[in-house]
Amino acid sequence: MVGRWVAFAAVVVALGGCAVSVPGKAVPVGSVAPASTVTAPPSVVVVQPPVTVPAPAPAPSKSLTQCQQFAAEGYSFGYAYNAWVRAGYPVGWDADRDGLPCEQSYGEQN
Repeated sequence: MVGRWVAFAAVVVALGGCAVSVPGKAVPVGSVAPASTVTAPPSVVVVQPPVTVPAPAPAPSKSLTQCQQFAAEGYSFGYAYNAWVRAGYPVGWDADRDGLPCEQSYGEQN
């Protein structure tokens, strides 16, 4: 029986230094561990991979003629011809003055 009392006394002495917080009760200042001894768990930082954004297509250069712009943008010769008619048959679109515009951009069409 004495062995049990010795073991019980050792536990009481060992636990005597632990502070237990009880709501509504004042805790002595010396019984709380200082904040510097408390370690925070490591943080986890998630880094997203960079996003690849394609560069926009360059706008047609202002130094291109109207016919060159039509050809560069993929319009057909028929579209260019109709645009030439709607624009009032500008002389600058028909370099060889044969009545067919944009032949330098689309080739001979006759």
